[in-house]
Amino acid sequence: NVNEDFKSILIENINKEIDDNYNKHAAIKHYKDTYNFIPPFVLTKILTFGTISRYYGLLKQSDRQGVSKYFKISDKLLKQILANLTMIRNIAAHSDRLFCYRNKYYISFKNIDKNYKKAGSFTNIYMIIQCMKVLLDEDKFREFEDLFNIEVNKLKDKLNSIDINDILRIMGFNV
Repeated sequence: NVNEDFKSILIENINKEIDDNYNKHAAIKHYKDTYNFIPPFVLTKILTFGTISRYYGLLKQSDRQGVSKYFKISDKLLKQILANLTMIRNIAAHSDRLFCYRNKYYISFKNIDKNYKKAGSFTNIYMIIQCMKVLLDEDKFREFEDLFNIEVNKLKDKLNSIDINDILRIMGFNV
């Protein structure tokens, strides 16, 4: 069974992360030594984003729905967003080009912005940014958006051979 293999690999990865962090995080050490169990609220402090995304995907649908209800979106949409965020995190962490991000793991974006006109059946950076509006509280999203705009303006000042609007269109913005 593919799902059982996937679960086994995930559990193996989680146990490795627990072992790697045993002496680095007092809470991990305490719960492992005292209860031989690490509660999820402690575990999420040490797990990679990819592991958390895979963990979410393996939850029972009712549990996924409980989590996604907090964000007022479907469990399917949250799973799509998390999968894309995992890929984006990895691209950014390895200093690869992110502005031209295209992923065939499509996000059901009509649930985020029903008026968005896009070309192609792929997820782009604009879509990810708009998904962040769903995942972050209003103040955090505004901070995120301000930081993004600062970086766009820095880039705009450095461009000679291409217009910033061309870059924004590549990212999926309708400019």
